[in-house]
Amino acid sequence: MARYFDRFPVVDYDGNIAKNILARVDFTDKTKKDIYSTFQFTLEEGFERPDLLSYNYYGSSKFDWMIYLTNNIVDPYYDYYKSAEDFKSYVETKYGSNSNARSITLFYRLNWHEDERTITVQQYDSLIADETANARKYWKPKLTNTGAVIGYERLKEEWMVSTNKVLSLSLTVAPSGFEVGDRVTQTSTGAYATVDYIDLENNSLTVKHVSGTFAVNVAEGIQAITLIKQNIPEAESEYWYAVNAYDDEQETNELKRNIFVLKSSYLAETEKQFIQQLST
Repeated sequence: MARYFDRFPVVDYDGNIAKNILARVDFTDKTKKDIYSTFQFTLEEGFERPDLLSYNYYGSSKFDWMIYLTNNIVDPYYDYYKSAEDFKSYVETKYGSNSNARSITLFYRLNWHEDERTITVQQYDSLIADETANARKYWKPKLTNTGAVIGYERLKEEWMVSTNKVLSLSLTVAPSGFEVGDRVTQTSTGAYATVDYIDLENNSLTVKHVSGTFAVNVAEGIQAITLIKQNIPEAESEYWYAVNAYDDEQETNELKRNIFVLKSSYLAETEKQFIQQLST
């Protein structure tokens, strides 16, 4: 990565000479307009480092910066694909541990990726569809060549909601020991949720990402429960799953496996233009 900044201009920052890493660099118009100037490449475990890719394709490891430039990567630590070892270290540094990351719910998404069922017309007709819930919206018809419906399969849409439901828990004592983001658990029911707001004056917690069913139990400190918002009706919950921080980080990282590589025939000209842009 250091070679990426070798050509950057220097600035006097409060008496200290430093590289001007805020300098903006882009491809030439000719390169950007030529759709054949790059090709897609999928990074493989063990050979994902940009210096290795540069060496294997360009014949020199010094052009790792060109891979960053081609993919609009400003901060290689955050923007470039992380190996299994680097990803593990990143998660542990950010969340404390893998288990901590898995315990943090971020949002909810349809689970059609895991559902390959086909249901009959009769099964579809028996699904709930009223003012309280509509399970039929998660299915689409399978048709014959003549347009006749022979069954239903899951609708493949990337629907997401920020949370499944929001509750207000009225407590017998002030919730002074909680912080936003903490998990609150009820021992008797096994229900748990994430603290979203703390009201010390009224002795209440607003919680989201609810799993299970909380119940009034004064002995456990819960004297009343109020439903504030229900994004996913209980009758539709089987069609959704909670996305945790670990899975979200992993999915984001996996998407970074697919990069663009500048063809070697464009390398010399692009390097020349890179230097010229930094000199202006």
